[in-house]
Amino acid sequence: MSNLLHVCLYNTEPESSQTLQAQISALNFVRIVAEVGCPDALTKAIHQATVNLVFFHLDPNIAEVVEVIENVSTKYPELALIAVSHQTDPEAILAPMRAGCDQFVCEPIDHNDLVNVVARVASRRLLSNTKSRCICVVGSSGGSGTTSIACNLALEIGNLTERDCALVDLDLQFGDVALNFDCEPRYTIHDLAESGNELDRSVLSTTVTTLPCKVALLSRPETIEQCEAITPDVIHRVLELMTVVYENVVVDLPGRFDVQTIAAMGQADLILIICQLTVPSLRNAKRLFDTLTRMGVPEERIEVVINRSDGRSGRITEADVVATVKKPVFATIPNDYQFVARSIDFGRPIAALDRNSPVRAAIRKMARKIVVEPTSKPVEKEERKGLFSRLLSK
Repeated sequence: MSNLLHVCLYNTEPESSQTLQAQISALNFVRIVAEVGCPDALTKAIHQATVNLVFFHLDPNIAEVVEVIENVSTKYPELALIAVSHQTDPEAILAPMRAGCDQFVCEPIDHNDLVNVVARVASRRLLSNTKSRCICVVGSSGGSGTTSIACNLALEIGNLTERDCALVDLDLQFGDVALNFDCEPRYTIHDLAESGNELDRSVLSTTVTTLPCKVALLSRPETIEQCEAITPDVIHRVLELMTVVYENVVVDLPGRFDVQTIAAMGQADLILIICQLTVPSLRNAKRLFDTLTRMGVPEERIEVVINRSDGRSGRITEADVVATVKKPVFATIPNDYQFVARSIDFGRPIAALDRNSPVRAAIRKMARKIVVEPTSKPVEKEERKGLFSRLLSK
């Protein structure tokens, strides 16, 4: 899946459409997901189909298309761009390259030349560049505030990156992520499980519920009986696809250690253990941390977050957490139980009720630490797969 390039063709010359599509489709490692003829349609395709590579047909008006190329290369620097044209004078070639194109292909297109050009772009810009980040949030005890943190973390990440952040509810039986946003998703993860081998980007795009707050929500099954269809393999395939489609994926996990939870953790770049300053919560946080490390999860990918800290020295302190887990606390979220409970009851994110809330500030700071100041590089896909296998084999 990660080695298949999803291509958008930008072409304002309808007469050349069929020929261009046939030549590009002849490459066995690409799939044309959209053909557009105006900037607005291109922007929509990039967001909805999550394009890797854009072919720009420069004819008949090079100047206008070069302007589009410049805007796209500035706004979406991670995209690979290739220009195609009958015109081969120096300026016709240099203009799109200056605007941000990686390569230029002359028409009539030679198949071997096209193969080499796309392969060079892919190896340099795409296949070796894994930027996605999967963040699993799990509580060390019941009622630790995991779901609220996961929901608001996804929102803050989406707003910091100015891109939709995926949010997956993997509390399959009793998850209430959708309630935190006061929405009733039409489709759920069960629909993805039912799609079987047809699961791809287009299926995913119609299944997730994209909210105006830059959160793309994948809800838990509608009924408890449907949970049986959500096998570890389904979770593995869904999260693998989501980390291809979305730059950041936040997963809300239940407070139990079962095969579904293990499958999700096997995909994680970062696991956040939500702990409260109580003896049972701290002990369980330590047990969970130790279990994950024994299963092969590197310590640098496991972090402890203290929730509902009142800032006063009680029986259990932050220093006790550090001494127990033997690593610094990743983030501390202050206690404002009534305010957060009101946020959940109203189905509105914390930022929507009070942008200056100390709880919101702490979660935003944590989001910034994850996406703006990452302490470790994203995990390569093969490494994720190996970890998944190791976890399940345990």
